[in-house]
Amino acid sequence: MNLSTLAGGLSVAVLLLCSGMPARHTHAAGVLKLQIMDRQTNEPVAARVVMIGPRGREVPVRRATAAGVGWAIDSQIDLEVPSGDFQFHLTRGPEYRIMTGNFQIDRTAEDTHTITLERFVDTQSEGWLCGDLFVDHKLRDLPLLMRAEDLDIIALATRSSDGKATAAEPPTDPIDCGSDTMQIATDNVIDRREGSGLLIVGGNPEIDSVDADAPSSLLFRAAMDDPDARFVVENPFAWDLPIWLASGRVAGFAVMGDFLQLDRSVSRVTNGRPATEPEYDNPLGLGFWADDIYRHLLDAGFRIPPVAGSGSGNRAVKNPLGYNRVYVHAGDQPTPAAFWEGLWQGKSVVTNGPLLRPRLALQYPGHVFASYGDEPQVLQMDLQLGTRDPVEYLEVIYNGSVIYSARLEEFKDDKGIIPPFTFDRSGWVVARVVTGYEKHYRAAVSAPWYIEIPGKPRISRASVEFFIDWLQQREQMLRKKSPEYIRSVSPFVRAARQFWEERLAQATVD
Repeated sequence: MNLSTLAGGLSVAVLLLCSGMPARHTHAAGVLKLQIMDRQTNEPVAARVVMIGPRGREVPVRRATAAGVGWAIDSQIDLEVPSGDFQFHLTRGPEYRIMTGNFQIDRTAEDTHTITLERFVDTQSEGWLCGDLFVDHKLRDLPLLMRAEDLDIIALATRSSDGKATAAEPPTDPIDCGSDTMQIATDNVIDRREGSGLLIVGGNPEIDSVDADAPSSLLFRAAMDDPDARFVVENPFAWDLPIWLASGRVAGFAVMGDFLQLDRSVSRVTNGRPATEPEYDNPLGLGFWADDIYRHLLDAGFRIPPVAGSGSGNRAVKNPLGYNRVYVHAGDQPTPAAFWEGLWQGKSVVTNGPLLRPRLALQYPGHVFASYGDEPQVLQMDLQLGTRDPVEYLEVIYNGSVIYSARLEEFKDDKGIIPPFTFDRSGWVVARVVTGYEKHYRAAVSAPWYIEIPGKPRISRASVEFFIDWLQQREQMLRKKSPEYIRSVSPFVRAARQFWEERLAQATVD
């Protein structure tokens, strides 16, 4: 176990002091040359800075690149700000300590200061690469934004103002991101029309003929003919989710998406099935709602890995690149190709904070433990955890039930050793870490490991009925559409209804 806990997410404050001047000059501008270095490598690095002015408001940074929250700086910049007292927050993705501090500047100030960032976890050295699958930025800004967030892979996709799905802006020249492990994937399409929220990764789907007013299922049908296309549920609350699942083509499900935003709490679903139960009526509710939908998906018999993305670049989303990200174990010599292969295989962990790297019986998530008889399997989990937030609890979930739960102090007292588990039924296992962050759900969730007992698959009647109810609600909504719209979507609804009825007949547990 390698456990790094940084209380409150803050490190040692840096204090920058410039010579004082009379108050009558507080409206003038001074200059501060800011340099950013990596403590371990002693090399300059890009980072993201948030500047807070004397009135407690964020101050724009000239000649820097807007980063959703704050500004991306390419290792150094001349800060020109009005005189007064300022605070700053400097960060570079979740693997670095957050640096905070303050300085005072006046109209004659010309000073140079170096801030050193310290990495407390190096996941790439352990074979992990991290990606953000929901990005809508201008292509020219992305290499710097990726370096500032220590992000390896992004899937860039845009949409037109009328809601019609469009492909990302194609690059005219090779994109140099600064590292062989970094990649901007541009051959993607995103659809956010009513009831939708679907990302199509790769392939060359024929979508130009799909009208912007047509149902999302028509886009899905057009793209399904491309065998290389991968379908990812970007909106976990989408009304069309039961229809997509019934197709058998869903390759990823967003447990963490743009409903989790760094500087604001989102409490309502705006395009999809709302969470009506009282336990979801709080700032953390949407995160737990998405997580519970994913558990129903697994318990209904699907093997779909979790994914994550920030939605950064969308004007309605206040997120830096990579705030929600997916880590994929890509082997001893990780490459972008290995990232994508491992992503679809489920060798992954999604997070917007904790850095959880678990294994079960030395196997990474996505592994299938197949028995050759009815003998139960005894397996032990080991994990590494680094976090900047206080951890509320760590738990292991087997077929929807918590089989291990510990507070961080209890976990540390046990020297990071989790007792072995006995698995005697088919199903799935995930590890999850939930922090004490109160503004929204901040956690890390592993992709499942799967347990196979011959001839005894797990399909939960309750979870299948959960999606049948969802589909019925969707049908009620569609009946209010025009006759032409209803005719176009009816074949997909009928096929989905038949699929879920058959799946219910196959249920093996209540």
